[in-house]
Amino acid sequence: MEYRIEKAAAGDRDAILKVMEPWNMHHVPSVEMEELDLACFYVARTEDSRIIGAGGYKILSPEEGKTTLLGVYPEFQGMNIGKALQNARLEAMYDAGVKYVTTNADHPETIVWYRKHYGYEVVGRLEKLCSFSLEDVTHWTTLRMDLVRHFETRAEREIAAAAYIEGNDPHPLNPFPPLMINVCLTGMVPTKVSTPYVPVHVEEIVADAIRVYDAGARIVHIHARDERGLPTPDARYYEAILTGIRRERPGMVCCVSTSGRNWSDFERRSEVLHLSGGAKPDMASLTLGSLNFLSGASVNTINMVERLAMTMQEKGIRPEMEVFDYGMVNLAKYLERHGIIKGRKYFNILLGNLNTAPATLGNLTMIAEALPEDSVWAGAGLGGFQLPMNAAAVAAGGHVRVGIEDNIHYDYERKVLASNEALVRRVARIAEELQRRIATPDETREMLGLA
Repeated sequence: MEYRIEKAAAGDRDAILKVMEPWNMHHVPSVEMEELDLACFYVARTEDSRIIGAGGYKILSPEEGKTTLLGVYPEFQGMNIGKALQNARLEAMYDAGVKYVTTNADHPETIVWYRKHYGYEVVGRLEKLCSFSLEDVTHWTTLRMDLVRHFETRAEREIAAAAYIEGNDPHPLNPFPPLMINVCLTGMVPTKVSTPYVPVHVEEIVADAIRVYDAGARIVHIHARDERGLPTPDARYYEAILTGIRRERPGMVCCVSTSGRNWSDFERRSEVLHLSGGAKPDMASLTLGSLNFLSGASVNTINMVERLAMTMQEKGIRPEMEVFDYGMVNLAKYLERHGIIKGRKYFNILLGNLNTAPATLGNLTMIAEALPEDSVWAGAGLGGFQLPMNAAAVAAGGHVRVGIEDNIHYDYERKVLASNEALVRRVARIAEELQRRIATPDETREMLGLA
């Protein structure tokens, strides 16, 4: 229901009293309430001009004011109409120079509402003169607020409240951050034999990066392949991919792989980190521990992780930290404690591998909550766990890693092969249904702590 708050018009008297009738506050004029001064009333008016709420005030002296009636039809409660009317009449009195405002109320929840939202204090009680509002309560509780202090501290209080919500309340009470979608286009394992949609050659990877960017992805996780379509650490291939992507989609965040699945020596794993100029990576993968895949082991000793992280720090490349198990979070904190990683931290939480943490909501929550301060994370599921982990991450306020590297299939029955673009568009649809918008390139860089 759309409504607007505006000054009452000359013909609004009967409609205002009709709003007060469900609350037994319509006995006007009476010994409790003189005739309405419409010049001192605000109304909540719908698009079809129906009045659904009203609130009045009276200026008693140059420094003193009081509120009179405030009511909203019961069926429209919970839409902040009462607060909007209260704000309007307080602003009108403040603009007129009023310093203190008195309010009389008899509903216990209304008294709490005034005190909670506006800092009123109880200053006394006043006997009722006739039936008005609650019939079983024979007196009004008199409340008083410091109007000047209320407005002088309003900005500070609003900032503090927003900060508290951000730090303590769950989504969507705490507004969702814009969603970052990170796409692992190629990986080390998929081949053209297993799926024709996997991009393996430089031109294919660049073209696929363009497609996923246009579908909503803002980060691309890159594995290079040589002319035969085999994984390679050769920085020349990465250079061609990075410059090609940036030529067409300069806003995309490019993350390169330093994988330990095929190469165990530091020199080959770190070669890509020495690219510069237009080919310099924004980010680079940093797997925080060794693990077994069905196709083989990914060996990441603590010494190797430290050396890679130090090189990334020296080159101004942000680590994309990959976590497959709870214990890997401990290493991230160890690295931060020793100054090897600093500032904003980005984690991919990858669940569902046979030899690491299962893809459950409990594990996703446990690992996400264990991350160090100033961290952002993306949820990923391997194989058939990709979709539920992606959806869970969107709902939980995290971000998403998706792509053919993690799952070549679109469906659980593994009958439909996926393209990276289709996987991104599915995540974007889920986000749209949850009313969470996709991050812009600039927002993505800000959230990642990139210059």
